[in-house]
Amino acid sequence: RDQAGPLMLSCVRLREGVDIRTLVLSSEGRLKAKNELEFLKAIDERKTILLKDLKAKFTNASYLVNKWIKKGALESSRMAVYRNPAGEIIRPGVIPVELYEQQKSSLAHIRKLLNKKTFSVSLLFGDTGSGKTEVYCRAVEHVIRQGRQAILMVPEIGLAAYMAGLFRSRLGNRIAIYHSRLGRGERYDEWMRIAAGDADLVIGARSALFSPLPRLGLIIVDEEHDSAYKQDASPRYQARDAAVMRAKIEKALVVLGSGTPSVQSYQNTINGRYHLVSMPRRVGDRPLPDVEVIDMRSFEGQQGMKEALSPGLREAVEQNLTAGNQTLLFLNRRGFFPLYLCRSCGNPVSCPNCDITLTYHLEGDRLNCHYCGFSSGTDIKCPACGFPRLRPYGFGTEKLEQDLEKLFPAARIARMDADSTRRKGQAEGILKEFSNHKIDILVGTQMITKGYDFPMVTLVGVISADLSLGFPDFRAAERTFQILSQVAGRAGRGAQKGKVIIQTFNPDHYAIRAATTHDFQLFFEKEADLRRQLGYPPFSHLAFLRLKGNSRTKTSDAAYFLARDIRGMLSRWPKRGKDLQVLGPVEAAVSRIKGKYRWQILIKSRSAALLQHLLADMEIRSRSFLKSVGVRLVLDIDPYQMI
Repeated sequence: RDQAGPLMLSCVRLREGVDIRTLVLSSEGRLKAKNELEFLKAIDERKTILLKDLKAKFTNASYLVNKWIKKGALESSRMAVYRNPAGEIIRPGVIPVELYEQQKSSLAHIRKLLNKKTFSVSLLFGDTGSGKTEVYCRAVEHVIRQGRQAILMVPEIGLAAYMAGLFRSRLGNRIAIYHSRLGRGERYDEWMRIAAGDADLVIGARSALFSPLPRLGLIIVDEEHDSAYKQDASPRYQARDAAVMRAKIEKALVVLGSGTPSVQSYQNTINGRYHLVSMPRRVGDRPLPDVEVIDMRSFEGQQGMKEALSPGLREAVEQNLTAGNQTLLFLNRRGFFPLYLCRSCGNPVSCPNCDITLTYHLEGDRLNCHYCGFSSGTDIKCPACGFPRLRPYGFGTEKLEQDLEKLFPAARIARMDADSTRRKGQAEGILKEFSNHKIDILVGTQMITKGYDFPMVTLVGVISADLSLGFPDFRAAERTFQILSQVAGRAGRGAQKGKVIIQTFNPDHYAIRAATTHDFQLFFEKEADLRRQLGYPPFSHLAFLRLKGNSRTKTSDAAYFLARDIRGMLSRWPKRGKDLQVLGPVEAAVSRIKGKYRWQILIKSRSAALLQHLLADMEIRSRSFLKSVGVRLVLDIDPYQMI
């Protein structure tokens, strides 16, 4: 249970009935202490003032406070003060004098819908750098002028502080920030500020959606395609879809913004469920960055190609440094070495609790599991054959950072991933330094791809474009296209044209080809056609059943029992059963996590209502059996993680 409460600080105030002017006149000639008159005037102006503020202004504040308390003019007390969760402004907002035509037309569409004060959903499809954020700002200002409030949702917690800096120049302090990384006291204060009506705009990640705004008129979901909006832990929900539901209840407008819309949202515009608002050009008609694809297959077997950077990318980074510009290097794999292999039998060192390999981290010289948190030293023998010599293989963001420091010793290099931003304020600090050009090369995982605008970034390098394609998930191609397009969009947002270099072993894959040519339609048509044929969302609804247990045999037996029972239920629904398909059971790709064995079943359905009916019956029928064998069932509707 959260025990947070208000932050109480010592303060000083005038006693009731005390007139400071009369007091000063009656004490004339006896105000001997330094600054005593100014001290009394400061209290008279504020009536109640924090003791720490007095001490900051007057070096003898403690003496003066005690003196006038004894005289009966002042009294000490404690008052509740709001904590400030925003921190420093990463990048202040600059208000453009004039909007571009596509911004004007998009804003006119949104204002028209806001004036109707009815429920509606619009997909703002604007290329990276097209000026969507300015449209957000003016839409929020419009809804506030109507006497209503707004929520701006962002996929990364680090983006909340970044966006707050852009909005604060417009709205002053009537902005609240709400997300899970705030301290308990900060969350308490922000919640109370919102509930008291002291905020017109709430900025945050998923949890910001549930802010107690009584006059909600607008919800903006920035980067609506991002998988971070799906919460995989209980309670499981897709925040983008929950935003649509809340807006429907409160008769508000939802604006879903993205340069790479989700297949589901774009299909909703085709079906007429959402309005489509397009912003196809960059601000100022700046050109999209040139994209060069480097086929890494041509380097296989060559000496000197153990490094992450190909010769072409290495040369481009060097030229960019010489020109005084900034570089982003994207690698969606943290750690130093992702594999530790036995030199004798070739087996990787795996986590004893999970069916997953351990990742070597240079910091602490440890092998870590990214699933359960298990950690081990490196002075170990092969668990399979006992051979004492192990060798590292591959590279992660830590290794890439170290290699860059050797290649470019004069460059200022930083890394931004889950390991380097664990502590509060670390992400904001890195972003502020990069924004102020105190960093030349920023290495990072997908958190550097999301929504940031750094005008001095003219080169983006993608170290391994194929990583996300290997996921056993029907959205793998979509995620690959989105990540590549988004990270490429960080280049050339200032006065100079940008360049993107993509290293890949699969240059002919349609997701990579579409990303390199900035062609969303090419990707969407191919992806939608495949999903239609295979019966995947948005052309169906999915239910993902995960079974977890301490015994591998009991877990697999329970999975087979449940699948047979579901198929038996469908056989008794001859008219509607053909609308559902049961796949599995199969052992999960990661078959054990935290000591629990994992099996899964996937159900496809054309009808959401029919699927809900089936799952309700199944849950009742299977509850006692699963409890008796010690197997837990986890149900996820329209899942984003199926490993």
